[in-house]
Amino acid sequence: MNADDGEGAGLSGRREWFRFGVYLAFLYATFTLGVFSLLRVNQSIALVVTVGASIAFGVAITVYVLYLT
Repeated sequence: MNADDGEGAGLSGRREWFRFGVYLAFLYATFTLGVFSLLRVNQSIALVVTVGASIAFGVAITVYVLYLT
């Protein structure tokens, strides 16, 4: 198969989405650990940070998927 074939381009796109999913999984894991550490300090601050960061991450992921890819 050549790089010009349509199937090779599809495989590259799948790898890109796979990498995006892996990065998202690591981001989610670090976010969860951060929330757990904040819950030990102060529950009110943890709630505000969790809600704000969840909204910001959701909007950022949506913008990336819909407009930048």
